[in-house]
Amino acid sequence: MKKLYVICGHGAGDPGACGNGYQEAERVRALGKRIKELGGNSVMLGDTSRNYYADNGISKLNISKDYQIIELHMDSAAASARGAHVIIYGGFSADAYDKALAKFISGLFPGRANTIVGRNDLANPARAAAKGYGYRLVECGFISNATDVSIFNANIDNIAKGILNCFGITASGNTAPKPTPTPAKKSIDEIAKEVIAGKWGNGDDRKKRLTVAGYNYSTIQARVNELCGAPSNKKSVDTIAREVIHGDWGNGADRKNRLEKAGYNYNEIQKRVNELCS
Repeated sequence: MKKLYVICGHGAGDPGACGNGYQEAERVRALGKRIKELGGNSVMLGDTSRNYYADNGISKLNISKDYQIIELHMDSAAASARGAHVIIYGGFSADAYDKALAKFISGLFPGRANTIVGRNDLANPARAAAKGYGYRLVECGFISNATDVSIFNANIDNIAKGILNCFGITASGNTAPKPTPTPAKKSIDEIAKEVIAGKWGNGDDRKKRLTVAGYNYSTIQARVNELCGAPSNKKSVDTIAREVIHGDWGNGADRKNRLEKAGYNYNEIQKRVNELCS
């Protein structure tokens, strides 16, 4: 019987990469648990409370060599970067499992030129090789890319079933899809500090990612300016509303864009405009 050992990357206080309102460690654990549920007795799920990289977990493993090991991760880079790929130990050639997995996962998350990459600079592939285990690390798209995150969240069952199929395991058990949790909203201060740290990109990309994640761009940017000590030249809501009525801020979408870029809350300004014109 084919057997699969699943390791979920990061954890034990390490969230991994973060993007679009999600944490890598949480997302890959959602996937790992679903692989176990669908794979049943053919799958062993590694302790999800551990960080197998930090605690050298693979070197301490004592499982049958019948098991193939897969370590789940999500990548992070510029918001435009997309795609999934498989990482194996640099001294090895890709086996049938690696090739099947690369074909499947890159089909779901396209964008990578090389879908199988050999690496000698990563600890866990080397540790698995030293122990004689069949091992591969799979990056399930970019958590920093909104499209990849959407694909991941909408297809957790399909990803789990596809991974099992690559190892010759038929999905069974509870096949009802698990609902994707809504990420907990962080405070304005937390997000503003993340913006300052560069985690939300720049310019229009930052605005888009904050909006998609459910945050008010103008509010966050105003707090960023405050934290960075930028001088506040903002006028009162009443003053800006009167300037809008006077035509100083344009009309329609142009008005909204200009107000938000200047750090004003469009809805608040428009409400005051309506009050003054009534």
